[in-house]
Amino acid sequence: MSTSSSTFDFAKVRAAGFPIYSLCRDQKRKELLELLQYDHTSVINGEHVKQTMHAQGLVWHYHPHAWSIQCGNMKTPSKIFGDDSLLRRALNNRKKMGKCKTESDLRKAVSIYSGTQRVSNFRASAAAAIHDRYLPDSGGAVWDMSAGFGGRLLGALACGKVTKYIGTDPATLTMDGLREMRDDLVPMMRLAGYVPPEVELHHIGSEDFHPDPESLSLCFTSPPYGSHERYSDEPTQSYLRFPTNEEWLHGYMRMTLDNCWTGLKQNGILAVNIAGVKSYPALDKDFVALAVSSGWQFLETLQLSLSNGPGKGKRKSEPACAQSGESTSVKRVTHKYEPIYVFVKGSRQILSIPN
Repeated sequence: MSTSSSTFDFAKVRAAGFPIYSLCRDQKRKELLELLQYDHTSVINGEHVKQTMHAQGLVWHYHPHAWSIQCGNMKTPSKIFGDDSLLRRALNNRKKMGKCKTESDLRKAVSIYSGTQRVSNFRASAAAAIHDRYLPDSGGAVWDMSAGFGGRLLGALACGKVTKYIGTDPATLTMDGLREMRDDLVPMMRLAGYVPPEVELHHIGSEDFHPDPESLSLCFTSPPYGSHERYSDEPTQSYLRFPTNEEWLHGYMRMTLDNCWTGLKQNGILAVNIAGVKSYPALDKDFVALAVSSGWQFLETLQLSLSNGPGKGKRKSEPACAQSGESTSVKRVTHKYEPIYVFVKGSRQILSIPN
C-alpha cells in the first residue's frame, strides 16, 4: 500500500487492507545481508543486551498472522484495523503525533492504540550475540525450545559458531512461517557466499521433544508466558494443556527443562528470556526457583533491552508482548528491560537461588 500523502486517507487505508510486511526477493536479500555483515558482538555490553532493527521486516514477512495473536485480554492490532470506529480513532491519534505518512506509521497506529498489545519478536542481532557469547569457539548445536517468529533462527544463521539450529514450536501457522524462512534464506546465504548452519524444525511442543542425549551446546529461547500469550487455539498449545500457572510451571516448564538437561552436554548452557506478566507476576522468580531446585547452576542474568516507549523511568521487567497506551503528548523516552537467566548444566547439585 502506498501512503505518500501527508495524512492517512481512511477510505484508501481500508481498501488496501492491513499493512503486513511484504518483501520481494531483493528486499529479503538486502535485509539478510545487512544482518550477516553486522558486528553482532557489539550488541552485549556488560549485562545489557541492546536491540537493533536488523532484519525486523524480514522476520515479520514470514508471519503475517502475528498481528492477530492475543496477549492477555488486550485487543490485537488486527482487531483495531478491522473496526471502522477504532481505526478512525487510531489514525486520528497518529495524526496528532505528526507521523502518518508510511506503512510503518500505520502499523504503529493500530499497535499503540489504548488497550492494544501486539506480540514481539526476539531481535535477530541480539540472538546472534547470545549465540556467540555462550557457544564454544569450536561451535555447537542449539535448541530453540519455542522457536516463535524466527528471530533466534535468524540470529543462528548470522552467528558463525552455530553448526546446527533445532527449532520446535506447536503452532501450525508459526511453523509454516519458520519453514518458509529456512527454505528461502538458507539457499540465499549460500548464493551470497556464506556457510549456513544445518536447520532442523519440528512441529511439536518443547515438553514433548526429546533431543539426542548430550548433543547440544546451548538451549536458548523465550517461552510462552503461561496463558498470557495465546499463539493459536490448537490443543497442543501449552496454555491449553497446562491451564493453571502451577500446572504450566511444573508441567510444561519442568518437562522442557528436563528435555534440555538430556540434550545438553556437560557444562552446556541454558539461557531463557522470561518475565512476570499480569496474569502471573511471579513467573520469572518461580522459573528461576524451579531451575535451581532441578539442579541447574545459575551463571548470570542479562538485561534484554526492549523497544523504547513513553514513561517516567526504567523498568527492568516487561511483558514480552509490546504494550502501549494511547497518547497524544510527548513524554520522556524510557528503556524497558527483560531478564535473560543463564544456567549451566552441572551435576544436579541443588544450589541456592540467586537474588
